[in-house]
Amino acid sequence: MQPLIKGTVTQRMYVCLLCLLGILHNLETAQRLLCFYHVVVDHKGEYSFKPGEYCGVIPPGISSRTNRPHVPRSYSLAPILATDDADPTRCFSLGVSAPIIALGREQEFQNICICSQFLSAAKPGTPVNVTGPFGKLLLSPDELAGKKNMLLIATGTGIVPYMGYFDTILKHEAGSQSGKILLVFGVQSPDTFIYRDALEQYVSQFKGRLQVLVAYSRYGSLSERGYVQHKLLKYKALVKDVCNFDGRQCSIFLCGRKAMEKDVLAALMDIFKVDGGSNAILGCVKKELYE
Repeated sequence: MQPLIKGTVTQRMYVCLLCLLGILHNLETAQRLLCFYHVVVDHKGEYSFKPGEYCGVIPPGISSRTNRPHVPRSYSLAPILATDDADPTRCFSLGVSAPIIALGREQEFQNICICSQFLSAAKPGTPVNVTGPFGKLLLSPDELAGKKNMLLIATGTGIVPYMGYFDTILKHEAGSQSGKILLVFGVQSPDTFIYRDALEQYVSQFKGRLQVLVAYSRYGSLSERGYVQHKLLKYKALVKDVCNFDGRQCSIFLCGRKAMEKDVLAALMDIFKVDGGSNAILGCVKKELYE
């Protein structure tokens, strides 16, 4: 992935009545994964964001429920991929999950995932109304410089903001003196493992300081299946080693479905309770959750 070059745009906030009119640059469907789309939007150099922020996209048309324009739908922002053939100073990317609609069932989805359906069906050149950026899932100066260890937990498209983290940390960190990063990523199966190739590149670029654990919920034997909280508990020794590496402080990020929050926090409590540090650990968890 290529980072958005900082300093080219003064960050400003776009709202519904004064939104940014971007242009869809290109759209790709993950191989064998028809419900996930990597969407690149050309903002013409007029939109700046920080890793961890999200935008709103306003789908075209009028809501049949309210008889008013649709409200913005939120999507995490990320830099473009190296394979996107786009200008990183004027484009950003979104990870979009859209339903697979069987022939004859279109009516059932008329008011469901309206914006995701719009983006997944859009063609290059399609206008895209964008608001934002918003969000608090940002990196602190110490995290940006790689001075802290980091535990990143995500499910599905919750991984999108972390892609921006990796780019930014690689650009600013202090090399081999930096802390360690552990990503625990929950997906259904290898076919739904989004950004696999990009993650493999990051693991190589971080030269051993980034490790990735993948929790498959619908793949493998019953004993191997599980969610991110199960993966955390299974590899609790590794989790503790990364979080405590070199005596550094550790930041924990949680991004994805809100339904996982309770179980993930319980797993972290269990992992760190022996050290008596569970309250301190959980007190620094940064969260971006959605229904």
